[in-house]
Amino acid sequence: MFRKLRGRTLLASTAVLAALAAGAIAFAAGGGRDGDAASLPARGCGSASAATVSAVQTVVAERIYVEELRGEETRLDAARARSYGPLLTALERGETAAVAAAVHALVYKPRWHIVRLRVLRGTRVLADVGGPHVTAPVTGSIRAHGRTLGRYVISVQDDLGYVKLVTHFIGLPIEIYQRGAPVMGTLRAAPAAPADGAHVEIAGHRYLVSNVPIQAFPAGALQASLFTSAAPSAASCAALRLAAWGSVARHVAARFHPLGAHYQDLADVLRTVTDGRVFVRAGRRRLVGGGPARLPSSGTVRYGGRRWPVYSWQPTAGQRVYFLTPPG
Repeated sequence: MFRKLRGRTLLASTAVLAALAAGAIAFAAGGGRDGDAASLPARGCGSASAATVSAVQTVVAERIYVEELRGEETRLDAARARSYGPLLTALERGETAAVAAAVHALVYKPRWHIVRLRVLRGTRVLADVGGPHVTAPVTGSIRAHGRTLGRYVISVQDDLGYVKLVTHFIGLPIEIYQRGAPVMGTLRAAPAAPADGAHVEIAGHRYLVSNVPIQAFPAGALQASLFTSAAPSAASCAALRLAAWGSVARHVAARFHPLGAHYQDLADVLRTVTDGRVFVRAGRRRLVGGGPARLPSSGTVRYGGRRWPVYSWQPTAGQRVYFLTPPG
């Protein structure tokens, strides 16, 4: 799902990241660019502002991680490893050097995205190829001719890749910790591992922390900490929530160039990381998806037995993207 979005430049400036993290709050407070949030109730969210935005961002970060564990790309690469002829032959013959060569070939296969692969027989590691800071390990058995030849641990994502996806899709600071110490992230001066729900101040900016548990390769706990701007807002919590979903949609959309040629990709990625629905229309012409006969540019719409808050924008004249965001 995320293969075509890998390898982009990672934002590194703490000041820039702080501004991005505050973007959803500022967007809602200003009523949105296209009036998306303006039609929602105007009762202020106040001290619950950061928690409201953080809840949306945490869902997205969690779903990004789950995709790395269970997504199509992971399943495909695991199947390739299990069925790779040279590896099966090497395991059957008990040739350790050939096992290592096969694992190396799998990891560095062009157009595949295995970032680390370990093959074991019992508790003995026969080969382990890939980067040092890897997350989202998936394990399984290697079988041939009705018998088990060994086990594998595979990953299609490293710590840096996960940090990039969270930064690109959500636009907020993130830091990964192992045993309380920072190992990877976007903060130049990361604090010690903060507790979930803690408030911290970094470089003059106050943040609410939300922690997402992830796994190291081949095993062991990591903590991904998300830092959401803790500034209160006069906008309603419903408007803030909608703006936070909209901010994710805009961040994802910015990864596709030109967007008009990738509307279906946008719809697929947003469904994966948000469970929302995306429809694109040019007047009455449906460019992506079916959806309700009538789609409002803001407010709510009933679709599929549910009522969805609608965020929309016009990326180009005459075309509008409608993002049906998950109900609160």
